[in-house]
Amino acid sequence: MRIQAGGSAVRITAPKQRTVLAMLLARAGHVVPVRSLVTEVWDDRPPRSAVANLRTYLTQLRKLLPPSADPAAERLVTSEAGYLLRVEPEEFDLFQFEELSGRGGRALARRDPGAALDAYGRALSLWEGMAAEDVPLGPSLREVVARLTDRYLGVVEEHTEIQLLLGRYPEAVGRLREVVAHYPLRERLHGQLMVALYRSGDVVGALEAFAVARRVLAEELGIDPGPDLLRLHQAVLRRDASLLAPPEPAPLPMAAPPEPGCRAARCRGERAPVEHVPGERGPGERGPRQLPLAPKVFVGRTAELARLRAALTADPGPGGGPAVLALHGPGGTGKSALALRAAHAVAGRYPDGQLYVDLQGTSPGMQPLTPAEALGRFLRALGVPPDEVPAAAAEAAALYQSSLAGRRVLVVLDNAVGATQVAPLLPADAGCAALVTSRVALTTMDAVPVAVGLLSEDDCVRMLTALAGEHRVAAEPGAAAEIARLCGCHPLAMRIAGARLAARPDWSLTRFGERLRDHRDRLDELRAPGLSLRSCFEAGYDTLTGAAQAAFRRFGVLDVPEMGVELAAALAGTGRKEAEAALDELAEARLLEPVPEGRYRVHDLLRLFAVELAAVHDRQRDRTRALRRALDAYLGLCREMRDLLQPHLRGGGRRRSGGRDTAPQPGGGPGQAPQSGGGPGQASQSGRGREPGPLLNGPAAAVRWFDTELRCLVAAAAQATRGEPDVARFVTELMPLVKAVAMKGGHWRELETLSRLAISVARRHGDRPAEAATLVTLGLLEWRAGRAEEARDLMSRALELWREVGDREAEGLALHNLGWLSMQTGDLGSALDHITASLRLLEAHGSSRVGLVGHNLGEVLLRLGRHAEAVRRFERCLAVRRADGDLYGESITLAALGRAYGLLDQRERALAALEEALARCGETGNREDEWEARLARSEMLLRQGDPAAAEADLVRVLELTARIGDPYGQAAGARQLARARSALADPRAEADARRAGELFADRALRRDPALERLLTARM
Repeated sequence: MRIQAGGSAVRITAPKQRTVLAMLLARAGHVVPVRSLVTEVWDDRPPRSAVANLRTYLTQLRKLLPPSADPAAERLVTSEAGYLLRVEPEEFDLFQFEELSGRGGRALARRDPGAALDAYGRALSLWEGMAAEDVPLGPSLREVVARLTDRYLGVVEEHTEIQLLLGRYPEAVGRLREVVAHYPLRERLHGQLMVALYRSGDVVGALEAFAVARRVLAEELGIDPGPDLLRLHQAVLRRDASLLAPPEPAPLPMAAPPEPGCRAARCRGERAPVEHVPGERGPGERGPRQLPLAPKVFVGRTAELARLRAALTADPGPGGGPAVLALHGPGGTGKSALALRAAHAVAGRYPDGQLYVDLQGTSPGMQPLTPAEALGRFLRALGVPPDEVPAAAAEAAALYQSSLAGRRVLVVLDNAVGATQVAPLLPADAGCAALVTSRVALTTMDAVPVAVGLLSEDDCVRMLTALAGEHRVAAEPGAAAEIARLCGCHPLAMRIAGARLAARPDWSLTRFGERLRDHRDRLDELRAPGLSLRSCFEAGYDTLTGAAQAAFRRFGVLDVPEMGVELAAALAGTGRKEAEAALDELAEARLLEPVPEGRYRVHDLLRLFAVELAAVHDRQRDRTRALRRALDAYLGLCREMRDLLQPHLRGGGRRRSGGRDTAPQPGGGPGQAPQSGGGPGQASQSGRGREPGPLLNGPAAAVRWFDTELRCLVAAAAQATRGEPDVARFVTELMPLVKAVAMKGGHWRELETLSRLAISVARRHGDRPAEAATLVTLGLLEWRAGRAEEARDLMSRALELWREVGDREAEGLALHNLGWLSMQTGDLGSALDHITASLRLLEAHGSSRVGLVGHNLGEVLLRLGRHAEAVRRFERCLAVRRADGDLYGESITLAALGRAYGLLDQRERALAALEEALARCGETGNREDEWEARLARSEMLLRQGDPAAAEADLVRVLELTARIGDPYGQAAGARQLARARSALADPRAEADARRAGELFADRALRRDPALERLLTARM
């Protein structure tokens, strides 16, 4: 690389500076992102000071580079997106080379060999040595240099063709010897050198040139010369007169001398003596065989491969068109490998040839091929001389279709950018077929779509076995499975992991798994010579608009497995419409995958990539603000859900004004005491900032949203716990909003995780109200685990904390919680005392929790056998809850009232109450009370002589209790089902009864006394 200013050389000696400048020159006139420069200089292992060092290099370059030709324009431009080097065409030899070589091609097309020779000669005179030979190259520059070298050699070959046509053999020999010495693996150059020497009268030199070519190919690649070179060798040995060039006005591409009976000669530099039909081959000539080598290691994809083979080998029906199959999927999922595997498997069905082109849709540092460029390659491969390839794309497409007519040719269009690029390249003849691969689904094209996604864990382990060795995987199967999980079952990641293990036989799989376990270094570990997961992701990211790039980086701010539009808008700080547009663009680029419910999922490795990008491009305070906006949006949505299900708690927990948002647990369980206010941001106080939308348009929709979002809420809480106090408070703010829904939906495992996180945050920050409220939930979880004494200790500690804080309302609720626990453990006298005291205290404070405590007073009365009193208490409680619009509380109390009516054998009233209870349970997603209500209703239905209806209820009971994990519900449901099926003379009744007996034999089984009394009264 050489820079001159005013005739004087500008010395840039620092290697990294030269790399930066080369990268800017390679994309002259375009913005180069900071991330791309960092990757190019440090090759995926940047130091912490990389961006700062990069700024220093660029500052020094500004001082060294000559000023712009336009005094008003800056030479090196800085923008938010990156850096741009402004270079005029006459200032840059690469631009001049492209212009001159293009001029030569156009002269050749109009049959002006003299002008073409001059243009090509001037273009080649600009080259000194090899491209960027004194510049340290990163991944993108390696691609650029490879492309430039290929272009340079193509011009050398075209220039040589013209020299051979015009009889300038000594000039051709001189340049060819020099170029062949630098690029000894280019067979066409060796062939041209043989022809030039032969026509110069040096037959021995021509044979020596062949011997050199054969030796180099054997030593470097382990292969023999190709058929064209071998036939040329035979022609030299025969002193074939056809090798002498006739005086023709235009050159032809090199090929072997004609076989006997061949209708058109194809010698290097020779024109056929008969009329040539473009694209038509003579007898005995083979069609193009362009398929790259099929991948040796290939696992899985059995169904996809069978589908492709079936479509490609099926005979087209009358009037049918060619088979066109479009493989689509995220980057690195193995679309090209699958396409090549299928293409090689069916190649025999396409005897007239197989065409292949990499359309460079997502190749790093390379522009996508235009249809005209691809058509030119195909036409030349099909036998059309270069000078007969039409310059106009439409004419080239027409000639392409004519060349394929009546033939059986398979066309593989790899790495397409879109349907517009692909459409002109698809064959029209029914005897042909096409395989297309692209990241985006080509839905506007008449093709059969084939989705290519991640591998299964088993297939990943098989890939690792093939690459790293069977004995290593057999010795550590668990470590192999963990590597697959850490790679997210991503095919390219697994390919790289296998390559790294193969290169390091001294590593155990366990050791490599430990290296992958640190998410900060995982992408660095997943790179090997010629393979980089980060580069694969960059190719998709670089195609995005600025808004979509910013949206993608936000996925690195919040560590949740998926998100909807509302959360994406909050993260980006935009409106819903803008967020949807960005998400659509990301999905089209396959950086996100759409999932049901209008949500989007990002792969774990892509999220790590987003984290890296955010750290480079976004300031820490901006990332923190985005996180707070997202957490505030979550709190706002959870508050909307709570208000829909328990509207009496909207704006505060007391009936009188001035109360706080206390979010109690509805009746049927211990209550949630008040918690401190505040949250990650102001929006958490009211849910402001979210645009109105259809997400939570009713109780049922709210419950569905919660069921879908819960694992994301848990992930967000785990992340927030590690944050600053104002971020960590999200966890304690979240708990009272979701506890009731989580409990009644049977999400006990998630509730336990949230409770453990909340207690750690509350204690770390000295938040005693939050600690006391969380202790109640932990006590409930201990009781469910069969540890009643531990539960009592936790609830007693909560009571102490509320008394220390001086919150009398919370103290009253804590008394109720201890009473509820006493009821569950059979100490009904203590339960009655605690709950009665609680009720008096809460009524005195006008608390909205009166309905909750009144309900559980009814439950105690029911267990004491005072059924009529219990009915009156439940009826009063139901009136309160209906007045409050408390749908959760209404479903719970209706279920209890139905049980109470049943114990009084008031069947019609019981069935009516239970019917209404089930309707409310359905609206609110209350699975806990649904199974109890169905179990009670089955008893009433059996008494009414309707065992078939009872059976339907009991099947649902077993489904719900299995999902929730309630052993008593399973046992009682099986026992009732045995009764119902026995009444129906169903032989399955015996197995149901046997299973019920086994479950009830467990001495640790905790039974519901009131429900047992109802179910067993008639047995």
